[in-house]
Amino acid sequence: MKSFAFLSLFVFFGLVAAWSKEDYEIFGLQNDVATNEGANVTFYDLLEIRPNANQEQITKAYRKKSRTIHPDKVKRAFIANYAKDKSKAKSNQGVNVNKGPTQREIDAAVKNADARSARLNLVANVLRGPNRQRYDHFLKNGFPLWKGTGYYYSRFRPGLGSVLAGLFLVFGGGAHYAALVLSWKRQREFVDRYIRQARRAAWGDEMAVPGIDSVAAPPPPPAPESDDTGAVAVNRRQKRMMDKENKKDKKGGGARVSARASSGTSTPTEQVASTGERKRVVAENGKTLIVDSIGNVFLEEQNEAGERQEFLLDIDQIERPSIRETMVFKLPIWCFSKTVGRVLGSSAEEEVDSDEAEELVEEAETTSTSTSTSNSRSRKRNKRSQRS
Repeated sequence: MKSFAFLSLFVFFGLVAAWSKEDYEIFGLQNDVATNEGANVTFYDLLEIRPNANQEQITKAYRKKSRTIHPDKVKRAFIANYAKDKSKAKSNQGVNVNKGPTQREIDAAVKNADARSARLNLVANVLRGPNRQRYDHFLKNGFPLWKGTGYYYSRFRPGLGSVLAGLFLVFGGGAHYAALVLSWKRQREFVDRYIRQARRAAWGDEMAVPGIDSVAAPPPPPAPESDDTGAVAVNRRQKRMMDKENKKDKKGGGARVSARASSGTSTPTEQVASTGERKRVVAENGKTLIVDSIGNVFLEEQNEAGERQEFLLDIDQIERPSIRETMVFKLPIWCFSKTVGRVLGSSAEEEVDSDEAEELVEEAETTSTSTSTSNSRSRKRNKRSQRS
């Protein structure tokens, strides 16, 4: 079955390659005649002759037909017939006003006559030349449904805009998505190799079970709801978002930092507690890793405030990229945000800034009232001590 398919494809491409430039001209001319003159109109029908006509008959029919569809004659006939038709329509309505065609209508009629005259000339050249046998062959056996990429490219040649749009869809969509998926797979392999090396350096095997090689470790117990000492299960994207939030908090002032810290929005809530014995390992790139007895590997880092944080390394936390992350979706969104989004988003940003300002004012008022109350209490205590 496969050999038959390959053989048919070979024959098909051989036939396509066998079509010459003259065949493409016949295909294009036949398509134009079928589109403008009629679906079943042949070259012989257009000249009003039989398929077995000789050269003299073809020349005579061509001269007769060309005089009929000449642009000058068509123009005079169009103006005369237009005036007659309009006069008949007006007389039926009881109006004797006679108005000729507009210049646009005359130009359209002349343009159509020019196209028909040029088409008739090409048809006559095919039937009077050596390409008549080739046309008779296709007329007898049927024109092919697929005429080759060269034929369609020559007739429907794309412009610069369509070519750029196609390249943008191909490279900005398909190729970019393939690159994102490849990067995602490499990142998973890197993190998995990173974890295995840390387990091997800590416990001597990749499963991180002390003294037992190549044995699956038991599943970790469920993490407690509130545990400040546990490691945070976040991926690199979440870690970058946390760092951006910390930088924004520092720029906004100490009041904003204290407010977010008290509300608990500056740290994720998902936590994984390490169990059993823990060992600290230094990786090849100088990063400090902590491996517990069940195989969890944590990356230990120190933030700008001097506090140590532990981030769980898990390949399942690395999200698979979607088609929405490609340039096909990102570029229009970026252009919208830089143009229309600035105008529409200015009011929203002003509202957010006003809300933050109100929060800061409220926090300042609460701190001022608390300090005033504390000062008044200290003064009362000092007075009591002096009296005593």
